[in-house]
Amino acid sequence: MEHSKIISAAMKINQLTDLNTYVIDNSGEFVFYHEDISIPAFMPGSGQEDVLNLYNQMMIQQMNQLYSYTNEWGLHYLGYSFSTNDSFAVIIGPFMYLTPDMYGLSREYNLRNNESEDLRSMCNQIQVLKTDKANSFASILQQFELLINKEAVPIRIVANKDNEKYRKRENNSIMNDDADIVTMRYKLEGNIMHAVEQGDKTTAIKLLNSNDMLFSFSERFPNQPLRRVKNLAIVLSTLLRNAVIRSDVPAIFVHRVSEKYAYEIEYSNQLSKLQQLYEGMVEEYTDLVIANTLTHYSKVTQKVIEYLISFYDKQIDKNELAELCFTHPSHLSRKFKQETNMTITGYQQMIRMNQAKHLLKNENISIEEIAWLVGYEDASYFTRVFKKETGYTPSQYRENN
Repeated sequence: MEHSKIISAAMKINQLTDLNTYVIDNSGEFVFYHEDISIPAFMPGSGQEDVLNLYNQMMIQQMNQLYSYTNEWGLHYLGYSFSTNDSFAVIIGPFMYLTPDMYGLSREYNLRNNESEDLRSMCNQIQVLKTDKANSFASILQQFELLINKEAVPIRIVANKDNEKYRKRENNSIMNDDADIVTMRYKLEGNIMHAVEQGDKTTAIKLLNSNDMLFSFSERFPNQPLRRVKNLAIVLSTLLRNAVIRSDVPAIFVHRVSEKYAYEIEYSNQLSKLQQLYEGMVEEYTDLVIANTLTHYSKVTQKVIEYLISFYDKQIDKNELAELCFTHPSHLSRKFKQETNMTITGYQQMIRMNQAKHLLKNENISIEEIAWLVGYEDASYFTRVFKKETGYTPSQYRENN
C-alpha cells in the first residue's frame, strides 16, 4: 500500500478529531506524525512513551481491532491496527474524561511551581470528552481502512485494562455534569474578580481565555447570538467593576470606565468586536487597580510589589530581587520599608494571607493544600501565622465565612 494513501487518511482523522495523530509501521517507524500537544518531560508518558506503549500492545495482538489505553494519571488514547502487505497502527490522543486534579498531580509527582504551571498549561489544551464523543472518535478510527479505499472488515473493540491508579481517581470523581458546570462558572467568576482585585492582570486574562467556553452560555438566546454576547459583556463588566471597588479605587474612576464600556457594548453590532471587549475590559479595570494603589510608591517599590503579587508562593531571594531592581539589597529593604511601612517579607506574608482567606472562603480544599498553595510547606506553621494575623485559625475563619 502506498504510504501517501495512509498519510492522506491520517490527515483526515486528525482534522475530524483534532487530536494528536500517529501512524506507525511494523518496524516501529512513524509513517505519519501530527502532534499539537506535548506531554511535559517530567510526567509519565512523555516523548511518545504512551503512544509506543499502546503500539507495542497492539502489535502482539490480533489485527483489525480497536484498542484503548489509559496511563497512570488519566490520559486516554485510542488505537486501531490493520494490515495489508505490512502491519500498521493508527493512534489518536491524548484526551481526558475528567478534568484533572492539578493539586493532587503536583503533590503526587513532587512538581516544582514552574512544572505545575507547565502541566496546567498542557492540561488546559487537552480535550475533556464525554463518553459519547469518545465513542464517536472510536467509530471514526474504525473507518480508517475505508478512508484509504479498502474494504473494512468487521471490528470488535478490545479495551485494555485501565491503569489502576487512574481507575481509583475516576471512581471517586463521578458528578452531575450540569451542576459541575454551574459550580465551575461561579468559581471562575470569583477567581477572576480576586485576580483583578489584587491587580494581577496576567492571571485574570489567563483565567478568562483558558476557560472561555464556561461563559459561552449557548443555551441562552440560541437564535439571538448578538443579544447573548451583549448580556455576557454586561455581566463581565459588572463583575470587574465590583472587584475594582473592593480595592478602594475612587468611585469616580470606576464610573468613568464602566460608562465607557456600557456605551461600547450597547452600540456594538458585531460579534467579533464584542468578544474583543472581554480582554480589553479585564486589562483596563486591572490597570485601574494598579494605577490607583501603587502610584504613591517609587518605581523600585512598585516593581517589588508587582513581583511579590506574581510570586507570593515562592521563597524570597533578596539578592536576586535587588538585581532585578538594579540596586543593593540593603538599600532595597530600607526603601521598601520606608514607603510601605512593612518589610518585604511582611508584605509577601500579607499577600499570602489575603490569598489564603480567598481560598478558605471559595475553595473546598484542605488546610494543608491551602498552606502549600500559598507557599508554606508546614501546615502547622501556616496555621500559627494565620491565627496571629487574623485572630482565627484557618478552620475558624472558614466556618465564620
